[in-house]
Amino acid sequence: MLLTDVETNVGIMLSSFRVQFKKVVSKGLFILFVVEDFGLVVCVIERSDYAYVSEKINILYPDWRYVFISTSDNLIEEKHELLWALMRGGYMRWLRHAFPRQVKNILIGPDNIGNLIIEKRLKTWRNKPKYKFMIEDNKSVLKNGIMRELSDNPGFFDYIPEEEQGVILDNDI
Repeated sequence: MLLTDVETNVGIMLSSFRVQFKKVVSKGLFILFVVEDFGLVVCVIERSDYAYVSEKINILYPDWRYVFISTSDNLIEEKHELLWALMRGGYMRWLRHAFPRQVKNILIGPDNIGNLIIEKRLKTWRNKPKYKFMIEDNKSVLKNGIMRELSDNPGFFDYIPEEEQGVILDNDI
């Protein structure tokens, strides 16, 4: 896929999430979509430019979240990565307040975002004992249904956990 095609698709994705963004183009090397409300920079690049572009973006936007999308990436998977990055910045809570009538349709709609959120949480927590209650709570929602949880706890889908970065091994201590 061409860089311009990916650029167009990313713009459509961000617009479908109803977030405001500004686009920054860098001489055909990369395109940035800056979503200031959620501290997110989406970078559309050719895969070969990754190291150079990553270094440059870290300087321009320190302490922001970054999503890199290349011309060879699967755009459906990248749309989910965009959603997770937005959610880690408070997107679902914002969406619930900005567009309250549409949240239900988004969670149980054709993309089945509600189930995807729960599956992502369970995958992130990897059945670790320190997340036992949250794992059981999310499994319960899968079993009992999203609509029931939304009526009992409208904020249930507001968050997605951060990915754990590294594992400390015994010989590292």
